[in-house]
Amino acid sequence: MRTPQQSVPLAAVHGVVRSPAGPPRLTIQPIDRPDLRDRIDIAVSDPNTRVLMICAPAGSGKTILLTDWMRRHVGGAESAWLTVSRASTQAQLLWSTLRTQLAVPEAPHPGHAAPLAEAVQLLDAVSARSTPVVLVIDDAHLLTDPVALAGLEYFLTHAPDTVTALVAGRFDPPVRWHNFELAGQLTRMPAGLLVMSHEQVAQLCRQHLPSLTGDELRTIANLTRGWPALVRISAIHLASHSRNRVAALTALARPSQAVSDFLMRELIETLSPELRLFLTYTSIPDSFTEQLADELTGGGAAHRMYELDRINFPLTQALRGDELWFSYHPMLRSYLRTEADRLGIETRRDLHVRTATWLRHADQPLAALPHLLAGPGETHLQRFLIDAALELVLEGRGCGLFAALHSLRPDLADDPYIWLLCAMNALLYGDAADALPLLEVARTRQSTRVSFVPASWIELLTAATAAGAAVMAGTAVDDITMREPMQSTGNADIDCYATNQLAMATFVRGDIARAAELLHSALAVAEHSGRARLAVQAVTRLATAAGLAGEITAMRERADRALSLAAEYAVPDNPDTTLSLTMSALAAYLQGEWPDPAQVRAAMTVHSRQDGSSVPAAGWHAHVVGRLLTFERAADKSTAADTLRYSMLELLDKQAVPMMSSGLVPPVVWALLRVHEPRTARLLVEHARRTLGDTPDIAIARAAIANAANSPAATRALIRPLIENSETIHPTNAIFAWLLYAVSHPEQPLKAREGMANALRIAARDKLVRPFLEVPQAIRLLDALAGQLGRHDVFADFVRRHPRAQRRTEHPTLTTTEVTVLRLLPSGRTTQHIADDLGVSINTVKTHLRGIYTKLGANTRVDALDRARRTGLI
Repeated sequence: MRTPQQSVPLAAVHGVVRSPAGPPRLTIQPIDRPDLRDRIDIAVSDPNTRVLMICAPAGSGKTILLTDWMRRHVGGAESAWLTVSRASTQAQLLWSTLRTQLAVPEAPHPGHAAPLAEAVQLLDAVSARSTPVVLVIDDAHLLTDPVALAGLEYFLTHAPDTVTALVAGRFDPPVRWHNFELAGQLTRMPAGLLVMSHEQVAQLCRQHLPSLTGDELRTIANLTRGWPALVRISAIHLASHSRNRVAALTALARPSQAVSDFLMRELIETLSPELRLFLTYTSIPDSFTEQLADELTGGGAAHRMYELDRINFPLTQALRGDELWFSYHPMLRSYLRTEADRLGIETRRDLHVRTATWLRHADQPLAALPHLLAGPGETHLQRFLIDAALELVLEGRGCGLFAALHSLRPDLADDPYIWLLCAMNALLYGDAADALPLLEVARTRQSTRVSFVPASWIELLTAATAAGAAVMAGTAVDDITMREPMQSTGNADIDCYATNQLAMATFVRGDIARAAELLHSALAVAEHSGRARLAVQAVTRLATAAGLAGEITAMRERADRALSLAAEYAVPDNPDTTLSLTMSALAAYLQGEWPDPAQVRAAMTVHSRQDGSSVPAAGWHAHVVGRLLTFERAADKSTAADTLRYSMLELLDKQAVPMMSSGLVPPVVWALLRVHEPRTARLLVEHARRTLGDTPDIAIARAAIANAANSPAATRALIRPLIENSETIHPTNAIFAWLLYAVSHPEQPLKAREGMANALRIAARDKLVRPFLEVPQAIRLLDALAGQLGRHDVFADFVRRHPRAQRRTEHPTLTTTEVTVLRLLPSGRTTQHIADDLGVSINTVKTHLRGIYTKLGANTRVDALDRARRTGLI
């Protein structure tokens, strides 16, 4: 052990100069602690409290607190202060000091044995007095003389209610304190209350160095954890090195010589050699259990932990699951780790290997990694990375793994396998932009060095990660090479992850059935191997498959199952859980329900990329769904629709996979039409058509615009191909097609009924109410056909009774120019002003106004505006 050097005087550390008889003298200005003083006041004034016990480690501020309280105390009480020393005459000093300070003459009680005579004499004296008496016994842990202890216990047991003892020490002196606790006569002040807050740390530090910055003070508070003596040492240290405070702060964390001296003198040197070695060995891990301590020390940890607890050694305890974990104060641990370095390199490495092995068996691989990095050779570390690295990434702890490797072993971090894991990690957080360059680095490394993992792992992970990145980025996947059937690597995590990625590539290629088969296979492997995150990923993608296949109820059930799995196994939030929330909300929306607001917020969450920019956490598809659901409850629907349109444009520009993107075009178009933006809707559809091609979804969106323009012939021409193939297209498209067919034949009841019956037939299976709420005139047509739809009447009545099935007031169809003129009327502009704005003649505007008045059945501008507002035109 290090020989202490008196670099910081004890008086400077503790802030007091003790007196052999009487209260000590303060050498510093104490920090005001009114909350602690109040606790002492309450104890002293409580007639039931015989003893207030303050036990805390050295340097916690016990003596300063009691001295300050004695200095401030007003109340007419008599007081006596005894600072216990290691003197061999403790009994004599105890009673002579108390007699002197309480002015009690020496006259031993003749009726008792010598050990109790002094106590009885003092009892008689204080019992005869009417004033309260406060006895302070400081450094009480040093009280070991059996005669003194017996006398003190007798005195406190029989003392009158007017006497209160304030007992302070590092641990309880060996008195039967349980008798006082059972009688309700003992109050304890927890050691944690003496810890200084950040504000109090700042006050104390600025007594020594007023110029300390907020960041420096926070660093000191974090290093010292509010331990008063360490705070003062740190402040004195910085004041003496004020010209280079950055270096001084760094030295504190090692810790500094001043801190080491304090810890050695006040905590370590009184311990037995066995306890010192126990502390040194157990300082290797950040925290430890009794079982880990046994592994490190060779056994006997329970006895040594009992000894440390008995002397109130500063150990922090935390319950994790059903195990109790212990840790040292960071400055104390730093000191102990320095002592561990003196044990020799072989011993230290052996301790790290033992720690890592135990932590791995305790299912804490990330905690084991720093010890493996500090241990001997490559064998243990590479075996760990082969067994646990992928698992850490899949569990969302990859960033910690990569940070440790890049910091301590950059050569190993440059392995192709580690670069592939970095790319996988980026994909797990929905960041294809970061994943693609990482994947390219991995490919480059494959050509220059041989990985420590099998080549089959590298080959399959490269293909799988490339497929996942291509799908997420919305780029082509046709050139992604993944063999089918895949050759098993023998690693369940790799095989399951690769199967998930292959399934998504298969989705995008259009083979939904095969993709679902692959996902069921991946799910079985994930559940068998206990990989909750991969299971959640597989179920989420099965929900996607159901949605793409038009099985909305199945999509919702699978999404909810994925969320249940994530909650059951505490899978952290990631793109898969966010996507599941989004799909569950979308299914609710299509079935005419109000989605959970929490699900809507989840769909809108963003992820911060490494370059500081933000992207939607679950991709632009989920983001568009979130905007769509937000639009439904927006007070300002025009602004919400514009934001929705912008998100859809971002999706088309960044992740335009036709099968996954085009289905969102019709809902966005319906939203734009509801706020009377046909031109904006038309521009969006043309952009989508150029990007995605002529998909059925685009045809539905174009037909919706034609219907809004009161062009039934154009509407029917657009939906005719869809009607002819209604059994093979997506159900929502088929429903919309039949509804548009029905409302585009207002003068042909048989065709209207045919269209409505087919729409109801397809919608009934999954209770898809939403299309009937979107298509204008659909609810009114359902009302007109009530009772005429045969076996479809039940679902028709369900839709008609839906709380959101509003009957839109029918209004004449205005031309686009007439709508423009109508929207300029509320501004109060004259006819000439409107003509100037539009760049036409005043007669042209008057012609448009006559058309508006005629179609709305109005005679004046005020009447026309009222009618337009009531019918939703403006």
